[in-house]
Amino acid sequence: MTTAKKTTPPGIRAHNVMAVFQLLFPNAQLSRTDLTRRLGLSRMAVGEVAVEMQEHRIVREVGSLQPAGRGKPSPVIAIDTAYWRVISVDLSQEYVITGALVDLCGRIVERAEMPQPRGKKALAVKDVVAFCRRLVALAGSQDDPSEDSHAILGIGITMPGIIDPKGIVVRSVALGWTNVELKKQVEDALGIPTMLSNVTNAALIAERFLGESSENSMLISLRRGVGSSLCLNDQIVRGDTFTTGEIGHIIVDPQGPRCTCGKTGCLEALLAPSRIRQMIDDAPEKRTQILAQAGQVLGRVLSVSIGLLDVHDICVYGPADIVGEAFLGSMREEVHAIIHSEYRQVPELRRCEQGEDLAMRGQAVTVIRQFVPQIRQNIAG
Repeated sequence: MTTAKKTTPPGIRAHNVMAVFQLLFPNAQLSRTDLTRRLGLSRMAVGEVAVEMQEHRIVREVGSLQPAGRGKPSPVIAIDTAYWRVISVDLSQEYVITGALVDLCGRIVERAEMPQPRGKKALAVKDVVAFCRRLVALAGSQDDPSEDSHAILGIGITMPGIIDPKGIVVRSVALGWTNVELKKQVEDALGIPTMLSNVTNAALIAERFLGESSENSMLISLRRGVGSSLCLNDQIVRGDTFTTGEIGHIIVDPQGPRCTCGKTGCLEALLAPSRIRQMIDDAPEKRTQILAQAGQVLGRVLSVSIGLLDVHDICVYGPADIVGEAFLGSMREEVHAIIHSEYRQVPELRRCEQGEDLAMRGQAVTVIRQFVPQIRQNIAG
C-alpha cells in the first residue's frame, strides 16, 4: 500500500503525499533517507513532498539522523497532530449521539454527546447537523500555543444501515431513515466535506489501521444487532447494492425465535446481546452453556463464508460480558471442525480490544485517508 508509482500530473503529488503519510501513520518516525529507500523515489522528490507536507501541517520534523559516513543529517519526520482535526460522529448508539475531535493520528482529542429522548421513532437530521456544528465550534475554541484554532479536515458520520456512494442513507431501520440525503444536508449547512460509512465498516477500518486486522479480514459486530464487514486485498467490500455484511436478518433456524423484522429464526433473533442477556437472567446457572451455544451458532453460520473467502483473521466486536472466552472458544472450535483441512489454515479469531470508540475512530481514519492528499488542492482553491 505504500509503494510509490508513476502516475500522471496532477495526481502524482497527491499520490506521493499519501504514500509518505501511510508509512508514517499512525505513530512512525522516519528520516527522509528511510522514505527515499522505501518508496523508491529520488531524494529530491521526497524532499519536495516532505517540505510541502510540513508547510501544510501534515507532518513535522522531530529530529535528524546522522549518516554512518560523511554527509548531512537527514531530517526525521512524523505526523503533525497539532493543527488538523477531523469531526467524527457515531449514530449507532441508542438514545445518544456521540462525537469527537480526532487528530491526524486517529487519536481522540475531545468528546461530546447529545442525548436523544427515549421512544423517538426517527432521529432528526437537524439534530445531527446541530451536533456537527457544535463540534465545529469546539474545534475553533481549542487553545493551542501556535494557533488560534484548528483547521477541520472533514466530517465523518457512521451509522447502522445501507449507505450509497453519494452519501444517501438508503435504509437505516435503527434510525428510522429511508433515502435521507445526509451528506448533502450536512455539507450544505456547514460547508465542510463529509463522508458517511456503515458502522461495522468503520469499525473494521479502525481494526485494520489502528489495530491488528490484516488486509484480508472480517469483523463481526454484536451490538444493537448483528452485522459484519469484510476487507479483501485491503479494500472494504460493499457489494452491488451496498449490503455486504448485512447478515442479521438471514434465517439460520426456521424453528427459532421471532425476530423484530417479522421473520422467524434470523441470526439477530438468536444472537442479539439483549436476547443473550435475557436468557442468562432467566437461567444464570447456565451462563457458560448459553454463551458457548451462541458462539457455536455464529461459528457454524460463518464457516462457509470463511472457507469461500480465505480470510486471515476475524475480529468480534461486542460487549465483554458476552464476547468472552466461552463464546469465542466455542466459535473457534466450530469453525475449526467445519473448515479445517491439511491445505487450509483456520483464521485467527479474537475479540476487538479498542473499546466503544472503535467505529468513531475508524470513521475518522476514513476521512483522513480520503482528504489528506487533497489538502494542497483545497488550500489552493
